[in-house]
Amino acid sequence: MRNPYISFLQAFGIVLVVVGHAFPSDGHELLLYRWIYSFHMPLWVFLSGYLLRYTAPEAAREEACPLAGIPLGPFVAKKARRLLIPYLLLSTLVFVPKALLSRWAVKPVELSWSAYVEMLLVPSKNVIVYYWFLPTLFILLTGTVLFAKSLARMPFAASGRVPLGVWVVVALVFSVFNPVGGVAWLNLSGVAKFGFFFVLGIFYCSRQTQIDRALILDHPWTVLGWGATSVAGILTGYASLDPLCERLAAVCGILFALALGKAYLRSGRRLLAALDGSTYAIFLFSWFPQSALRVVLYDYGGVTPWIGVPLSTAAGIALPWLLRRGLLWGKRWRAGRILAAGCGQ
Repeated sequence: MRNPYISFLQAFGIVLVVVGHAFPSDGHELLLYRWIYSFHMPLWVFLSGYLLRYTAPEAAREEACPLAGIPLGPFVAKKARRLLIPYLLLSTLVFVPKALLSRWAVKPVELSWSAYVEMLLVPSKNVIVYYWFLPTLFILLTGTVLFAKSLARMPFAASGRVPLGVWVVVALVFSVFNPVGGVAWLNLSGVAKFGFFFVLGIFYCSRQTQIDRALILDHPWTVLGWGATSVAGILTGYASLDPLCERLAAVCGILFALALGKAYLRSGRRLLAALDGSTYAIFLFSWFPQSALRVVLYDYGGVTPWIGVPLSTAAGIALPWLLRRGLLWGKRWRAGRILAAGCGQ
C-alpha cells in the first residue's frame, strides 16, 4: 500500500528538482531558482528518513528503537542494488561520451583513468553531477541502521531508548559545525550536512500526528504562511547568513511542502498521480534530455528562461517517464530484467 501523502511529496519534490535543473547557468540569481535550491534536496533527504521508519519489521515498529530491528545484511544489499549499481553503471556509460564532448559541458571532463576513478569516489565530480545524491543517501541509510543497532547494545541505552529528539539535536550540531566539512571523498561533508534532514524525517514519521497538530499543518492558510516564510528567508538574505540560518530556511521549505501535501489531499485532486512510482527514474534519467536541451536552447538558441525552463522541465519529466515504462515492459524478458535492475527499476 502506497502512502498518497508521501507519493505527492515525492512527485512535488522531483518536479522541483527538474525545474531547478532547467535553468541556464546565468539564471541562478533568479528568485525561483534560489527558492527551489533552498530546500528541494533537503526535502528529498527528509522523505528518505521518513520512509526508513517503514523499513523496520512490523513487530519492531512499536519498540523503543525500531530501526535496530532492520536486518542489516539484506538491507545493505537492497540499497546497493537500488542506489550504487545505477550510480556505477550510468556514470560509466556517460564518462567517455562526456569527455569527448566536454567543450559543450558546464564541467569539462578529462579522458583518463584517474579522472574516471575520481568521479566515482568524489560524487561532486561525477560526470552526472546530480548523482552525488546516490552515494550520499546510501551512506545515510546504511549508516543510520548500523548506528541504531550499535546504540541499542550500549549499556547506557539498555532499554534501547535514546529519544529521537536527541538524535535531531545532535544531527543539527553536526550539520551546522560539520566536522568533516570540505571532505569531498564519498561526499562525507554532504553526509554530515544532510544528516540533520534525514533524522528530522525519521522524527516526523514517529511523531507525525503531534507535529501536524502543533504546527497546524492541516489548516489551508498554513501553506501560505510557510511558503511566505521560506521565500522571505531568500529575499532578506537570512538563508545565506550562516549554516544554521540555511538549515532553518530549508526546514521552512519542507514545512511548506508538508502543508501543501495536506491541502492537496483535501482537495481530492490527483494532478501529480501520473508520477507516482516514477520519481526515481525521473531523477536518474532527466539529466540526459535536459543537458541536450541546455546546449540547444541556451548555448545556441539564446532563448530566455521563460521559454527554456518550461520546455526543459517538460522533457525532463516526460522522457524519463516513458523510458521507465519501456523498462517495465521489457522486464518480461530476462535481458530486460537485467537492464531494468541496472537502472534501479
